[in-house]
Amino acid sequence: MIRNEREQRAAESGEPLYDPELAVYRNGNGLVIGIPSVACDILDIDAGDTHRVEVHREGIWIPRGTDAE
Repeated sequence: MIRNEREQRAAESGEPLYDPELAVYRNGNGLVIGIPSVACDILDIDAGDTHRVEVHREGIWIPRGTDAE
């Protein structure tokens, strides 16, 4: 899935759809980043949903809601 996304980005302009500067907060042993509402709309994420989050050296990947486990 990551490889497909990278290939698609290379075929497009390679620019992000949205790139706000976000605050990061510590919560126990993890960090919390509040994603903006436009990202929730793009990814089809609602409050209370459970999603797979992949961490790679190049960044963090959150699949679209239809791809969530």
